[in-house]
Amino acid sequence: MSGSGGLTGDWDKALKMLNPAYLKQTLTRAANRAGVFASGEIKRGITSQAPGGKQFAPLHPFTIAQKKSSKALIDHGDLRNSATYEVLSPTKILVGVKKVVQGKNGPVDIAAVHEYGCTIRVTDKMRGYLHSQGLHLKKTTQFIRIPERSFLRATLNDQAFRRKLEGIYTQAITEAFA
Repeated sequence: MSGSGGLTGDWDKALKMLNPAYLKQTLTRAANRAGVFASGEIKRGITSQAPGGKQFAPLHPFTIAQKKSSKALIDHGDLRNSATYEVLSPTKILVGVKKVVQGKNGPVDIAAVHEYGCTIRVTDKMRGYLHSQGLHLKKTTQFIRIPERSFLRATLNDQAFRRKLEGIYTQAITEAFA
């Protein structure tokens, strides 16, 4: 029907934007940006000692003396530098650390020890070692408590962090449809 009001616009561009492969590519690109951002924020949180604005519990004076630093979770930077991400799908990202240490009784997830804290039973051998290092435990001390120093949850649950992630996806979608 010539002369009637027809639809106008760039139909080739519209079809491209609605193509599932193009949408998947756009979201995957956003997921990678979000992963880089998230792993970077975890590293920054450990460095600042206040991930997500939540200050770490202070180290015990004995620990400070042993490592000659009051920085929690940082000895050589291995844990901090292991913060990484993996894109599982265009809308799902796995963010965390790959840090398992081989302990006497098998692998120990040192990141989980710090993230959630832990209680360690004091053995006679441990008591003797700590005594030789200058930490004299009372005979009644049965456990040593490592306090929670959340660096993953504190970062990933922070509202400002979540808004930034949303912004990364919003920007990617806006750019794709511009």
